[in-house]
Amino acid sequence: MERSPTILRLIARWLLRAVGAALLVLIAWIAAVVYPSPLFAHQARIDGFRVYSDEPIPDDMHATIADVTRRIDAMEHPPVSAGSRVYLCNSRKRYAFFAALTRKSPDTLAIGLSVANESFVSMGRVEEFAAINQGRILHSRFEGNLAEVIAHEIAHFHSIHALGYRRHLALPVWKSEGWAEYQANLGPIRDDPEYDLLGRIDLLLDEAYWRSGTGRARDLWEWQLLVEFLGEVHEYRLEDLVRHDVTREATLQQMLAWRRSRD
Repeated sequence: MERSPTILRLIARWLLRAVGAALLVLIAWIAAVVYPSPLFAHQARIDGFRVYSDEPIPDDMHATIADVTRRIDAMEHPPVSAGSRVYLCNSRKRYAFFAALTRKSPDTLAIGLSVANESFVSMGRVEEFAAINQGRILHSRFEGNLAEVIAHEIAHFHSIHALGYRRHLALPVWKSEGWAEYQANLGPIRDDPEYDLLGRIDLLLDEAYWRSGTGRARDLWEWQLLVEFLGEVHEYRLEDLVRHDVTREATLQQMLAWRRSRD
């Protein structure tokens, strides 16, 4: 019985140390994710954007940010008020580090954090997409276009701003990703006199084209086209897209029927 106070003090001391260690880990995580700029040697402020990079910032970054701004201006919902921060990760290890912190795949093109209004971009993956695509697919993530990748993440932020965090997270992935792709490319689509939705759908149906790739890539293209079809043909807005009666299967059948009717 006399040892009980001592044991309790030891337990209390251990718990305090555990809580302290957990707080330190949490603070370190927040610092690394929300304030990662010390990990990037180069930075520039360009038209309301703060750009950080682990290698010298590309010479054409001003043109890239101008393209991002044009894409944002064409989006359905107005941008959030705070300026965006963009972190260009040329090092695969550096991008993988942030992917691990945010529980994302290191093979993604970018990671967006809406609370901090910041995006981490895998420059290596962007360059890979451009090399593989070789200009075949336009107005899509497959272009390997840095401005498109940044605009895609900002489109997610707009969706969260418009719907609220809970409703945004509840969206099926085809709606969330398809909408971000459509919004990121809405400006270029509307400005392209040679834009051809029929041809884009035909590419989705081209078995030979996708045979050498992955099912995931084809899924991504399908998701974008489904939302693109709803927006361009039926003039759907985000509030229409989120309805529960708008399903992937039904939309796909509608899109294919529309394509056949144009033969």
